[in-house]
Amino acid sequence: MMGYLQRLTQDLDRWVEAGLVDGGKRAAILADAARPRRGASALGALTIMGAVLLGLSALTFIGANWEMIPRLLRFGLMLGLLWTCLLATGQAFKRDAKTLGHALALLGVVLFGAAIMLTAQTFNMTSFRNTAVLVWAVAGGLTAWQVGSRPVLILATGLGALWAGLEAGNVHVPGTVWAYLPVAAASAFLAVRMRSLVSVHLVSLALAIWTAHALYVWQDRHAVGALETQSAAILAFAALALAGSALRDRNITGAGIVAGWMTLITLFAALLIQIPLDGHLSAHDTSDGIGYGALALPALAVIALLCVLRVIAGRLKVWEAGSLFATALAIGALPVALGGEPDAAPLVLRMLVGGLIYSACVALILIGSRQSATTLRTIGIIGFVAQTLYVYAETFEGLLDTALFFFLGGLLLFGASFVLWQVDKRRSSTDRPFDDASAGGRS
Repeated sequence: MMGYLQRLTQDLDRWVEAGLVDGGKRAAILADAARPRRGASALGALTIMGAVLLGLSALTFIGANWEMIPRLLRFGLMLGLLWTCLLATGQAFKRDAKTLGHALALLGVVLFGAAIMLTAQTFNMTSFRNTAVLVWAVAGGLTAWQVGSRPVLILATGLGALWAGLEAGNVHVPGTVWAYLPVAAASAFLAVRMRSLVSVHLVSLALAIWTAHALYVWQDRHAVGALETQSAAILAFAALALAGSALRDRNITGAGIVAGWMTLITLFAALLIQIPLDGHLSAHDTSDGIGYGALALPALAVIALLCVLRVIAGRLKVWEAGSLFATALAIGALPVALGGEPDAAPLVLRMLVGGLIYSACVALILIGSRQSATTLRTIGIIGFVAQTLYVYAETFEGLLDTALFFFLGGLLLFGASFVLWQVDKRRSSTDRPFDDASAGGRS
């Protein structure tokens, strides 16, 4: 809160000086900003957790005495608990007791899922346990949509991801769990409509895990090598990262979160792909490349298309888009270039890949700085530092080499700071004529 007030104070001073805000309203704005806001409080959290624990207590009691209770009475108890919760939820929202309403809605969804599980246990329907989780997730999503409850949506999103994980580990469901895509799309739609950033995080992580599992299945079916799988993973996540960035350009809620997670995974995978290039590549790590090309070429086409569209929209500079695409192209071409190499990649190729990763990190830093995207800028800095540490570990030995490394690193960082300073200076110079003209118009 203090950091926000300090930043707001600085912004207000700048806006007052530029004539954008009346100086007489500065104190009133700061006083209003310092006023405590009623949001997610400890009372609300305790209410929600208490309601869930009460429901779990009732269900545990029923489960413990399940065999002693007649079947008709079992269903009556379950339906009674569910309808009581739903009616109480409606009354709570009607009386503007939103915290209690969210807690009761969450409790109702928990009771619904537990009722499904206990009923399946009664009739020995264990083969449909994963489907029951999906039904539970759908019911939770519908409840969240109906009552507008973010806690219920978070639960439903997590249940959808849990169902996909259970199906991925199910021996009776071979291959990729394609049915999760509409579930993820519905969860993302509700998260955007209800502005639930926690749900967006969950969908992003679940989609990343689903993509990794799909690549694992693809590798097993097409008998591709480890290097090809790594390259394909980088291209797939890079395409997802650019797609999330394109949605963020349209001010879609949570799109920046998706772009951030996918960019982080892409950069991490790009750093790891240098390891098999350093003398750890064996002949059995490569294949004929037919299956690899069927995935890599469409991914490269999507990356190129998104880069071009973002350049046309003015969100990327030409050299930034070129740097990102060149890095993707080089990584995508690695399995083809090393098709005949039995042991290790040539030094020139390793240096080329490392240099392109550096350029991509610098591009991320500059893009994040220009677009005020703190997450993107931070990921670029982390990647730059990680790549530098990797180069140091692979190249330099001894104190003299370490001193040379730090000297070169200092020069690089000073150069990067100079470039950032030039970018900020150019942006300020383009904004100043508009401010001066506006001030002249007001005078």
